[in-house]
Amino acid sequence: MMNSTAHRYARRIAMRGEFGQVWRGLIRLAWLFMAATLAVGARADETLKIAAFDGAFVNFPLYVATDLHLFDKHGVHAELVYGLGSQAPTMVMSGATQFGGFAVEHGLLLMGKGQQLKLLVLCQSNPPFDLIVRKDIALPNLAAGFPKSVTDLKGLRLGISAPGASADTGLRLLLKQAGLDPEHDVKIVSIGDAMTQLAALQNRTVDGTMAFEPIQTQAVLGTQAYRSVVNLEKGDTGPEIYREYAFNGLFARKDYIDAHPAQVKAVVAAIVEAEQVINDPARVDDVTDVAAKHMHGIPHDLLKKYVTTYRSVFEPVASPLAIANVNRFVIFQNQLSEPIPYERAVDTRYMPKTRPW
Repeated sequence: MMNSTAHRYARRIAMRGEFGQVWRGLIRLAWLFMAATLAVGARADETLKIAAFDGAFVNFPLYVATDLHLFDKHGVHAELVYGLGSQAPTMVMSGATQFGGFAVEHGLLLMGKGQQLKLLVLCQSNPPFDLIVRKDIALPNLAAGFPKSVTDLKGLRLGISAPGASADTGLRLLLKQAGLDPEHDVKIVSIGDAMTQLAALQNRTVDGTMAFEPIQTQAVLGTQAYRSVVNLEKGDTGPEIYREYAFNGLFARKDYIDAHPAQVKAVVAAIVEAEQVINDPARVDDVTDVAAKHMHGIPHDLLKKYVTTYRSVFEPVASPLAIANVNRFVIFQNQLSEPIPYERAVDTRYMPKTRPW
């Protein structure tokens, strides 16, 4: 279809009635039409970039949506761009990527600094953490559960990925609620990513760690040389604040969302479908194959056990209570002075209201 500029030009030259001008005008008209067509095609074929973490189950729905071609099914081309730590939020805010999958607490902190950012859909509800220790560590209060069980950790060396990371702040919350001082009653040691954390456990650099997937799958279910003190990913132990939570989600800048509603709607739909596939017992082999592609070095049977055990944490809905609990967490850590309202944090036009399964 001709755009308005081409249409006006064609009518003007037609009214002049001079053959040469008409001929030249038709040529120009053809070029205008072709340029408009190419421009539309370029927009349709644009590759959307999504900042993500490599080899982390918190972004598992993104892997499933990509590898099972669900983005394509919903009419968009998407590419995952991997980063570490704060790189994912930075890529979104700088415009290097249109979307980013990262911790909701980090999104709220950016909003607290005035950044115009919105949560679109949840990727994982419960925190992926399990406070684990070596099996030879005495835990006389383990059967009493949290918070009593954590008091047994006094004097131990406990690992985290990095200072200020979610594992660090989450561990400090558990210690404080158990009546321990994180600065004096334990020694918190930064031991890096998943592979270096497992090595630190095996080399006894630390006595335990605030493990995140896939570490606990390897350490607890795999080697069976470690045991859980508080498993936050199960959602039925630990502080009440984690009983309904929003740990990781997909974010985009407000200006991008407002300018690209069709793309946003398609990306959200693909992620929701990915989570539906993850939660479908009949598709467990399909999603385990996706996990095996991204979780390097973990046996296929352990990955299948993980998917079967924890599939329910991959859900799209971030409720007002879940966002309120994330606010409580970051305020508890003195990282935010006042809560970010739900309507400010979440784009309610796109956030699913219920699970589709």
